Amino acid sequence: MDETLDAGVVLVRGSAAGFAQEIRAGRHRLVADEPVADGGTDTGPGPYDLLLAGLGA
Repeated sequence: MDETLDAGVVLVRGSAAGFAQEIRAGRHRLVADEPVADGGTDTGPGPYDLLLAGLGA
């Protein structure tokens, strides 16, 4: 899925294999994951990091 999403559309995808999630917001792409200590693979910021970043934006 390489097409750009419409403005205001957010898509979150993950698999049952782990905690990593691909997040797409319009033309932007992010990856979220849990730290290794919490069972993730630390491939991106954790959900609380993203929440705090959103509050600061």
